[in-house]
Amino acid sequence: MEEELYNIFLSNPSNLFDGFIEECQKTFDKPAHSMIELRNRANKKLKGDKFEVFCVHYMYEIYELDNVWRLEDVPDEILLELSMKRRDMGIDIIGEKNGKYYAIQCKYKKYRERKNVLTWKELSTFYALCLKTGPWEKYVVMTNCDFTRQAVKTEKDLIICKKKFQSITKDEWLKMCKIQSHKIESNIIIPTKTEEEIRKIRANYFKKII
Repeated sequence: MEEELYNIFLSNPSNLFDGFIEECQKTFDKPAHSMIELRNRANKKLKGDKFEVFCVHYMYEIYELDNVWRLEDVPDEILLELSMKRRDMGIDIIGEKNGKYYAIQCKYKKYRERKNVLTWKELSTFYALCLKTGPWEKYVVMTNCDFTRQAVKTEKDLIICKKKFQSITKDEWLKMCKIQSHKIESNIIIPTKTEEEIRKIRANYFKKII
């Protein structure tokens, strides 16, 4: 994921998050070359998984949680502490900071010309599971939709929608690429550009920040 995010940074889109969503869409819109690939393209879970990994990076690097796990990677002792099971559906990611836990759901929807809305019905399983498990410091919903519809919003709710993602700065994006203080890691290989092109892009970028 770091390499892909960095490649988007180098391509200099008008908005970094929009560039990421565009790349997500390209991945699944280009022609399939086999029945297996065709079935995979139709699998909404694969699209959601890519967005889910992006959300892990966001919560760790930008929201600055101490630990962030996708459900499949959560240590057994933490699942036990939170009264959760590995197969529980609704909570995609668990975050932790200072011993307090964050229940996180990620919802990716395909781009539409009109505004995308995440409905209460689509969130109800997540909130029902949050009430049966925990304790949780926050209930976090992360989505590329424009906004969400909820029954009642409480102080525990944290909603991160499209507009918030679009406000990610270049410095924050570099943090998600594991690049700190404008230092470009030499071991990141970007196969879509030649070394000469990359050197020019880097030189132009550093001229802007000096």
